[in-house]
This record gives sequence, structure tokens and C-alpha cells, in this order.
Amino acid sequence: MRAKLYIGTSGWHYNDWIGRFYPPDVTGYYELQFHSQQFNTVENNSSFYRIAKESTYKTWDRMTPASYKFSVKLNKFVTHESKLELNDEVRQKVDYTLAATQVLKTKLGAIVIQLPPSFKYDLVKLERFLAFFRDRVNAYEHKWDVAIEFRNRYWFVGDVYTVLKQYNVALVAAQSSRYPEVRQITADIAYIRMHGPEKLFASKYSTDQLEDWARYIASISSQVKRVYVYFNNDFYGYAIENAKELAGMCGLSTE
Repeated sequence: MRAKLYIGTSGWHYNDWIGRFYPPDVTGYYELQFHSQQFNTVENNSSFYRIAKESTYKTWDRMTPASYKFSVKLNKFVTHESKLELNDEVRQKVDYTLAATQVLKTKLGAIVIQLPPSFKYDLVKLERFLAFFRDRVNAYEHKWDVAIEFRNRYWFVGDVYTVLKQYNVALVAAQSSRYPEVRQITADIAYIRMHGPEKLFASKYSTDQLEDWARYIASISSQVKRVYVYFNNDFYGYAIENAKELAGMCGLSTE
């Protein structure tokens, strides 16, 4: 069985996408509606900065088709400020996020635990947090897939992969000029983040580079249930162009 493939962009609201992607009369949440007519998924980054209320997710649900998937980043209080420490506020924020997003039901994609480059290898802390997090995800009727993005090279070792497999957490394959790029399957899903091949967030992938990723996606499609790919090179609308091109290579319609 081939994996279900989701290809989209990291975010949907960027001022320089007006005219390049959105018609001038498409504004506000209608941008999300328009985006969902072009792609089958989006990664929401605003969740990293602030935790939305259930009413926000209800609006997302109303503006998008049933087959659309949302992926989100875990709030920075958990990952960057508390560094995965299981204090009361971390537990509360995790539960609030999981509860509020239940209204999306089958539109839940993956929730991404993104760690900063300063977060050094600590296997005990990682395993403790993932045990808690997986338990909380599993407690809800509608379940997120889970992925983790490391930005410190010392995390890319065998014992970390073993822990990720134990808790069915996908290692994010992150492509950029700044962070380590490692392609390693550790879960029943795969998660790819494309930050820009040269200048971070502001450079465009070539056809040859995208063809390499298309071959990789094809090579893992029998190993996982779902593959999520998000382009974060949003400057000048590069993410839109690259997501559409890769989707076409992989046989996904973006019309």
C-alpha cells in the first residue's frame, strides 16, 4: 500500500503572496479557503507563538474541505522556554492544545515538536516527555500524528532513533543551509520540512533538487501510512511554486 501524500506550505498568510497567489479580493480566513482549494494540507506556525482557542479551529474547519489536513507546531513555551520539562504549565498547555483541536476531527495532521539548536542531547528528558506526550495524544478520540525536529547535530544518533520508534514519533527531515538534514524513518508517518536550499526561507528549489525529494518520497511510500511535506521558503512565493512543482512530480493535483 502506498502512503497518503500531503504537500503544502508552512503557513498561508503572507503579504507578498497577494497577487502572486491570492487574488486581491481574497483576504482573512478566505485565504485559508483559497489555499485549501490549491493544496491538501498546511502547516500552521502561529501555534508556536500563541495557543489558539477552539473557536479558531472551528473556523478553520468551516473554511476547508473534509480531506484537508492541518499540521501545527507545538507552542514554544513547551519546547524553547521549558525545554520539555514536565511542569504544571507545560502539562496544561499540552492538554489545552489537544482538547481545543479536537473540533478538527479527521483534519488533524501532525503536531511538530521543534527543538532549538541550543537544546543539547538529553535522552532521559526526551523519553520522559515523549512518554507523557504520546499518552496524552492517545487519550483523545481524534489523534495527531507526532513528529520532532532537532536542530542540534548531537541528536542524530541510534539511541534517539530507538526512542522515537518506541513512541511512534517521526524524525523530521529538515532541508536547509543551516540545520542538519537526516532522512531516517522512525514512525509510521514521515515528515519533511523544506526551509530553502540556500538563503533560509528566501531561496527557491531547483527542479533537480525537487526530483531528488520526489524519488525519496517514492522510496519510502511503502514504509509509512502518510507523508507530510511543507515548504517554508515563503519569501517571494517560492513555497507555493515549489509545493506545486513537487506535487505535480508526485502525481498530486494542485488545481
